[in-house]
Amino acid sequence: MNKQTYLAYIKAAVLEGRTHYEAGIEQWRQSFRPDQFLGMYAPPGNIPILAQTEGFLYHVTGEEEYGQHARRILLSVESFKDIVPDFIKERHVEYTHGVTSFEPLFQGTHYIQGYLFMKDSALLSPEDKRQIEGSIRSSVQAMIHYPEWGAHNRSMLRVYTMSLAISALGDTEETREWAKLRDYLAEESYGGWSIEDAELYLPLWLSSCIAYAEQTGRENDYFAKPQTKYYFDYITHALAPFGQLPDFGDSNYNSYWYLWLACLEKGASYYQCGHMKYAARKIHEYFLAHEEGPPSVYLAAYFSNAYLWSDDELESVKPSWQSEELLEDVIGKKLAFRDGWEDDSTYMLLNYRDEGDYAYIPREYLRRTINAPAEKAHHGHADENSIVFFAKQQQILLHDGGYRDGAPNGRYRADIYHNRLVFRDGVPDGDGSVFDFIHDDGTYKRVSTEKLHFQSYGELDYSRTRMREPFHNVTWDRAITYLKEEGIFILVDWTQSQGDKVLSTLNLWHPGTVLESGDRHYVGQVQQIHKGPGDANPLANRTELALLIEFPGSTRRNGQETIKRCYADSEMVYELDTRRVTQGSMNCFVTVLTPYALANSVIPIRDRVQISQLSPENDLLALHYTANGKSIHLTYKLDLDKGIGEYGGYPKYTWEQGCINYGIIGTDADFSFVREGGTGTNRYGFVNGCGVVYNGVSLFRTPQMSAYQFQSSSFLRADHKWRAWDGHFG
Repeated sequence: MNKQTYLAYIKAAVLEGRTHYEAGIEQWRQSFRPDQFLGMYAPPGNIPILAQTEGFLYHVTGEEEYGQHARRILLSVESFKDIVPDFIKERHVEYTHGVTSFEPLFQGTHYIQGYLFMKDSALLSPEDKRQIEGSIRSSVQAMIHYPEWGAHNRSMLRVYTMSLAISALGDTEETREWAKLRDYLAEESYGGWSIEDAELYLPLWLSSCIAYAEQTGRENDYFAKPQTKYYFDYITHALAPFGQLPDFGDSNYNSYWYLWLACLEKGASYYQCGHMKYAARKIHEYFLAHEEGPPSVYLAAYFSNAYLWSDDELESVKPSWQSEELLEDVIGKKLAFRDGWEDDSTYMLLNYRDEGDYAYIPREYLRRTINAPAEKAHHGHADENSIVFFAKQQQILLHDGGYRDGAPNGRYRADIYHNRLVFRDGVPDGDGSVFDFIHDDGTYKRVSTEKLHFQSYGELDYSRTRMREPFHNVTWDRAITYLKEEGIFILVDWTQSQGDKVLSTLNLWHPGTVLESGDRHYVGQVQQIHKGPGDANPLANRTELALLIEFPGSTRRNGQETIKRCYADSEMVYELDTRRVTQGSMNCFVTVLTPYALANSVIPIRDRVQISQLSPENDLLALHYTANGKSIHLTYKLDLDKGIGEYGGYPKYTWEQGCINYGIIGTDADFSFVREGGTGTNRYGFVNGCGVVYNGVSLFRTPQMSAYQFQSSSFLRADHKWRAWDGHFG
C-alpha cells in the first residue's frame, strides 16, 4: 500500500462518480424533503465529494480535465438552493443571510478542500472565486448560530470547516472573527482528551484536530503533545489482528475505517512509527477482502487525505504485543485479550469506559442542549464492563449492538443490548417476556468504573474491573480469565448490594443465532451483521466456528428470546437471578465462552470448567478446568475485604488470618492459579497475596518484613503482599 495505490483508486472512483453525477442529482431532487431530520438544507452529496476528489487529482497530476470538472462542480452548488421552500427559509434563523450553499460540518470540509486545491489555478476566474467564496461564506455564517463546543467531533468539525474557510478567503475582518471563534472551540480538543467513546466519532475528531494544526501552522506543537500521540497508539493497539476496527459506542460495523486509515497514515508519517503503518495496511487489506461493487468516490475523498499524509519510505512493522490494556485505566478503559497478530488469532475487547471525571461543563452543556438522553456523553453507550467484540480466525463471535435504530435517541445505546450484567428492581412475570421486563426508557444512568487487576502470565491472562451503579445501588466486578492454550474465556461476575430491595440481575449474551441449547448451555453463531437501518447487503460472517456459552453449576432460570438488535432479529441468551438483597449481600455468576469448529460435536468441550467451591455468602469461588490430561485450578477472592483485619498496627493483614481454604489450594491472594499436566511444567501464579499452598505444600511465600509501628514506636515482624508472582513447581 503506497501513494500510487491510493491514487489509482481515486482516479477510478472519480471516473465512476462522473457516470452517476446527473443521476445522483436527480435522485436527490426526487428524495428531497424540506422537513427532513433537523430540517437543514444540504445539496446533493456527490457535489462536495467530487469537488474534493476532482480538485485533488488536478492538484496532484496537473491534468486540466480534472480541473475543469472541479470548477464546474464548485460553481454548480448555487444552482440547487431554489428547491428550499419559503417556509423553511423563514423558519431557520440560520438563513438570515440566505440559505447555506452546503451543509457546513460534513460537506464543508470536502467542498472547501476542493476549492483550496484549485484556488491558485488559472482555470478559475475572479468571478468564479467570488462566487465560490460566497458559497463558503454562507455556510460559515449559518454555522455561527450553533457552534457546539466541547472536546468532541461536532465541535472540531466546525473548527475544521472554519480553518479551511479562513485559508480560502484569506485575512479579513470577517475571517479574523471566525478565527477567534474557531480557536475558542478548539481549545479543549487541541492536544487534549476527547470526551467521546465511539469508534465512529473519534476519527472525525482526530482528523479535525490534525487539520486545525495544519491550517494554523502548529503541527510540531500539536504532535508533540502526549495526548495527541495517545490516540494514534490507542487505535493501533485496539485493532483486531486481521484488520477490523471493533465497534464500540455510537458506531456500526467497521465504521469510518477509511478515516482511521488516513489518520494512521498521518501518525505513522509524523512519528515514523512502523506499527501505525502496519495498522493502516491491515485496515486497507480488510477493506479489499470485503469490497463489493465499483470504486466509491466517497472513499476516494478520504483516500486523498491518506495520499497526502502517507510516507512511502516508511516500512510497516508487525506488532508483537498480546493481551494488554488500551491503553490505561483513566481515559481508554479497555482491555484487549489476544494470542497474537496472525490473521486467525483470537481477539476479545472488554470496554469498561465510563463518562469520566473530566470535562463536566461540556458534558452538561451537551445534555442540556441536544435530545439524546440515552447517550453517554458524548456518543457513548451503556456498555461498561461489556464484551463489545470477540473474534477468532477472522470470524466474529460477539459484536456490539449497533448505533441507533432511529434519530434522535436510539435504543441500541441501552445496557440491554450489550454483553453484560443488567440490573432491574422488582420481579419479572414468571411466564412473561424477560426482554419486556428489562426494557426501560433507555435513559443513560451514570456509573463509575475502575480497573482492579490486569495480569498476564503467558499462558493465562486475568483481569478484574469494577462498576459502581448508584441507580440500583449495586457494585459489580467482572473478572475475566483467558486460558490461551485452551482457547477458553471464563467470566466471573460478582455483585454486592448497597441497599435493601428486591433486585433482578440478568447475565445477558447476544450471540446472533442460537443453533442449539441444552442444560445451562447455548451454541450461538453470528451469521450476518447489518451495518445500519435498512441495510440490504449485510456482512456475511464466516460460519466455520460456533460459540459455546455455558453457565456452569447454575440453578437459575435461563433461556433465550428473539429481539431486535443491530437492525435485525437476534437471539438474546440470559441467566436470571431475582432475590431480596440487603446492604452488603453478594451474588456470583460464572460464564464460560468457548469457540469451536461447528463441524465437531459440542459434547467433548462442554463441562470442562466446573465450580469446585462457592461459599454460601458468595464471597469466594474456586473453579477447576480439566481436559486432555491438564488440570487448572483457579481461585477468586470475590469479596476483596475478606481476610483483611482491624489489627492494631500496619499492615492490616497477615498470612495466617488471610489464607483462605479453597480445598486443594490455600491462598490469601485476590486470584490464583495452579496448573498441572499438559505438555509444559507445572505452574502457579497469584495476584495481590503473600503466597500459595497446593495439596498441603507451600509453593511460595513472600519473605517477611520489619514493619515500624508508629503508635508504639516499635517494630513488628509482618507479612507483605506482593502485587503478583508466578513460578514452577514439581
